[in-house]
Amino acid sequence: MPIVSLSGLTGGGARKLGPTIAERLGSDYVDRLILTRAARKIGATVEALHDREERILTHGERFLRVVQNVLERSAVTSASGDPYFGSSAVSLLTEEFEELPQPRITQGHELDDSLYITALTDIIHTLAKTGNVVIVGRGSPYILKDVPTALRVGTIAEWDDRVERVMEIDQLTKKDAERTIKARDNARGDYYKRYFNINDPDSPSLYHLVINTSATSNEYAIELVVQASLALAAGRLK
Repeated sequence: MPIVSLSGLTGGGARKLGPTIAERLGSDYVDRLILTRAARKIGATVEALHDREERILTHGERFLRVVQNVLERSAVTSASGDPYFGSSAVSLLTEEFEELPQPRITQGHELDDSLYITALTDIIHTLAKTGNVVIVGRGSPYILKDVPTALRVGTIAEWDDRVERVMEIDQLTKKDAERTIKARDNARGDYYKRYFNINDPDSPSLYHLVINTSATSNEYAIELVVQASLALAAGRLK
């Protein structure tokens, strides 16, 4: 079953292409916003979760169940006394790169980082094991680098196109979009360096494909990813 991991520069096109790719493949689509919704819903009562067992789950509910199960067995749940990983631990998985807390100047901050990356890695691997999923961002191309059935796709674009996309998606002025892109790019670089010891998150070596969305139409880029994903799943990519 197809597994696709999309990542790339802010405004590079991953967030724009991802939902349609998932629709074409008949896959679940997972990005930061969906993780945010899951984080909120995880506050549901045990009774509510049991009620869901009595009927067929929707895609969104199946995803929620995956996250719930991961957290129940994760070291995160044993750290409820830590303000860095309390009852809203999942929220850390949903922040933009520049919103993530910086390492605290204490002896314990390395443990916090370890808990975070363990939970994130566990969730992404668990989602990948379910198959039929398109995951955007969160370092998923690196996390899934040893999963032979996961297609890893990077997206890049020219500066002006990136600004225009961020203005459209986030409803920002041009000046605010430019500021946002610079902040997110810097934070994304720090994120990859901090958690994966990677200096260049856009290195072609991390991906099966790197698509310049300024030089290709959305339709062609989507079709390219869909066909590459199906080829990989069938063992025909190489």
